[in-house]
Amino acid sequence: MNQEFFVRKMTEQDLDEVMRIEHEAFSLPWSRDSYLGELKNSFADYLVCDFAGEIAGYAGIWVVFEEAHITNVAVSKKYRSRGIGLALMQETEKIARAKQAIRILLEVRPSNQVAISMYESLDYYQTGVRKAYYTDNGEDAIIMTKLLF
Repeated sequence: MNQEFFVRKMTEQDLDEVMRIEHEAFSLPWSRDSYLGELKNSFADYLVCDFAGEIAGYAGIWVVFEEAHITNVAVSKKYRSRGIGLALMQETEKIARAKQAIRILLEVRPSNQVAISMYESLDYYQTGVRKAYYTDNGEDAIIMTKLLF
């Protein structure tokens, strides 16, 4: 295990730092209220990566019946290329497996080649396209799936 950081459950106290990263990472950021709601959602699990007391990244996953859906993954620019995104993805997969999901889905922008490469390294593969999914620029979303059985 990496000694510089650890992954834990997100709490309401983390939201100021999560919102900072959210606005840095996404052109269509979620609201603080959205995260407050997600923290109370029984289908959802949200994680943060704590790097020496600072939130370096976060991820969310929904598990409904046999399907898991990664809702978001983001790493602060300051902490990229240190394995944090990978660690968050591995932890979300553990949650999905523990809740007996048989597959995980996520959407990613075709322009986000760094994320696509990471997902492919974790055995996700492209299974579809959501046309004009992103409302800020009309970009499609690639649907990527990982089978867990």
